Amino acid sequence: MRKTEISPETSLAIGKVLKPWGLKGAVKVYSYAESIESFLRISELRVQGKDGPTVLSLEEAKKHQKGILLKFKGRDRIEDVEDLVGLTLYMDRKDLPRLEEGEYYWHELIGMEVSTDSGKSIGTLERVLETGSHDVYVVRKGERESLIPAIRDVVRKVDVPSKRMVIHAVEGLLNEDDL
Repeated sequence: MRKTEISPETSLAIGKVLKPWGLKGAVKVYSYAESIESFLRISELRVQGKDGPTVLSLEEAKKHQKGILLKFKGRDRIEDVEDLVGLTLYMDRKDLPRLEEGEYYWHELIGMEVSTDSGKSIGTLERVLETGSHDVYVVRKGERESLIPAIRDVVRKVDVPSKRMVIHAVEGLLNEDDL
């Protein structure tokens, strides 16, 4: 278990350890990632424990009901993982696979200011919903929530460095008060 730095510039929260699973050192994890493939592509995770940041070498990852089971090298008993319960797991941002042009990671989108192509502010993108055919962006401004389909006809511009998104408000998408 090596010590390492965890910072927003180099690390990305990928899940939270919920509890030990079985007697042989596995843990059940609530995943922040879109799929288990995110865990299968990496060999190391980091945690910020009471003794500082630690690197954990991933031995095995598998889907289990609504969570993920992880097993770390050198942690072979339930007692070896009890200190991980409640901790956030981080991956190194450099391990993220490159995306095609026009594709974005959810963490890049959440927090973006969303406005119409006419300049009207819709609010801040709070979360992304998977619907099967396309994602839906949940945008909030005060008490008002707008659901924006992540399709080309609607999303016109995404500026990740500026944390801004421009949408085209097709008929029926927004309340008239929003326009």
